[in-house]
This record gives sequence, C-alpha cells and structure tokens, in this order.
Amino acid sequence: MASEYIHKRDVAWLKEANVLVAEVTTPSLGVGYEIAKAEEMNKKILCLYRPAPDRKLSAMIAGSGKLITKEYNSESELGELLRTFFKG
Repeated sequence: MASEYIHKRDVAWLKEANVLVAEVTTPSLGVGYEIAKAEEMNKKILCLYRPAPDRKLSAMIAGSGKLITKEYNSESELGELLRTFFKG
C-alpha cells in the first residue's frame, strides 16, 4: 500500500511540475523512472552529475538529447547551475 501511494503521489507531482531537477551521480531506478516519466510529459529536465574516477554517467542519461546534463565538482557550484537553468 505504501509503495502504491508513493508512486501515485510522485507521478502527480511530476504532472504539476514545470521542470524536473535530478541528481544522477549515483544510479537510482526510482530517479531513472521519474526522468523517463518527465521526458514522456515533455518536461524540461536538468540532470546534475558529480564526476569521480570510480564512476561514469549513465549512457542513458548522457545519450539523451532531451536532457540537460551539467557536471559539478562541489556543492558551491550548484547555485549558479540552477540559476542559469531557471533563467533559460
């Protein structure tokens, strides 16, 4: 019951949203599902990725022409990335 509630709630939030901002450094089935749903709904999507020697960005994210993907190296960079995204 709780899982069904969370799914319905999160899909409702996506329907109401104008954009989706997703942190994609660590692969997540739930985040991937939300990105796919938002893409189906033609939402503007920003994926934030913090590179490291031991991990690579998912090819499904990197290869999508519909997603805006931005790398960052520290939390202090996020404010400017978000300001730029929401201005555009």
